[in-house]
Amino acid sequence: MRVTDRRTVYEGRFVRVVEKRVEGANGARGVWEAIERTNIHGSGAVVIVARTKDGQLLFEKNWRAGTESRVIQFPAGLTDLKGESEEEAARRELLEETGYAATQLIPVFLSPLSAALTGTRAMHYFAPDVEFVGKPTGKDIEEIEVLKVPTGEADEFMLNLPDGEELDLQVPGILWVLRMRGLI
Repeated sequence: MRVTDRRTVYEGRFVRVVEKRVEGANGARGVWEAIERTNIHGSGAVVIVARTKDGQLLFEKNWRAGTESRVIQFPAGLTDLKGESEEEAARRELLEETGYAATQLIPVFLSPLSAALTGTRAMHYFAPDVEFVGKPTGKDIEEIEVLKVPTGEADEFMLNLPDGEELDLQVPGILWVLRMRGLI
């Protein structure tokens, strides 16, 4: 599959919709629409799997406009500050959203966030032994509740969410990778 032409059909403050004309290996042609972020640098995003010194994973219950619901996910954010490394963005986002600071960040993997919709990728980090240093500093309109779950109870937590809450399915996938790599 290859892209033969691109055309911006809408550009907003933070995203643009791009129409991509594509051609398959068999000569078939078509048009796909994709979303591109206009306010990112590097890969686009970071995700932080943070574990406290007493073995609790930090999850977030975060209201998301796309689903118009509360979604359980890990602390995450955009690499939207020019000149900031992905590791610096991960530290900043963790502190802003949770009030926890990471002394160590272990890069785990880079993956697409929603490959059928956008090219934005997220660098995933594992942050062992994070410490609470004060109230979250985020100033955005986001409504984030930090949830602490013992590492050994994470699966049960994800399987028994309260009504009205949704699980971002990247969460169990990330935890699986961390388990396979012996990090948790």
